[in-house]
Amino acid sequence: MARTKKSPKHSIPEQLNGSPLIHMINQRLMRNGKKRLASRIIQKSLNHIKNKTKQDPLLIIENGIRNVTPSVEIRTRRIGGAVYTLPIELPYDRGIPRAIRWILIAAKKRSGNTLDLNLANEFIDASKKIGGAFYKKEEIQKISETAK
Repeated sequence: MARTKKSPKHSIPEQLNGSPLIHMINQRLMRNGKKRLASRIIQKSLNHIKNKTKQDPLLIIENGIRNVTPSVEIRTRRIGGAVYTLPIELPYDRGIPRAIRWILIAAKKRSGNTLDLNLANEFIDASKKIGGAFYKKEEIQKISETAK
């Protein structure tokens, strides 16, 4: 009895393979091992960014992540029975995953549209220094200023 033939797997588009930043976004967006679904969402959001801004979407994404990347983090320390919040310098390479996570959370919280459109809008807003993820960064900086 002959075996059934497997259908060929679709490759991930070339635009997603080139940038390590896009790969990081893909890994954070993926749930339950559904990498192809996550890459499809990112590809659609890249197309939305390209259509809306008429610029290179990778530059918009890099600029948005650079704007949202935090420089400090808030840690709590217990000293003599009292709990203090202390601002601690955050290295740039540790800030990038945090910025990606904040952008994805803000895109998921947006209502009314699909995730790819919300993700595109959040990246565009982050590059313009507005939006939910940029507000989160500003909030962390205000807390660190008061804790000094």
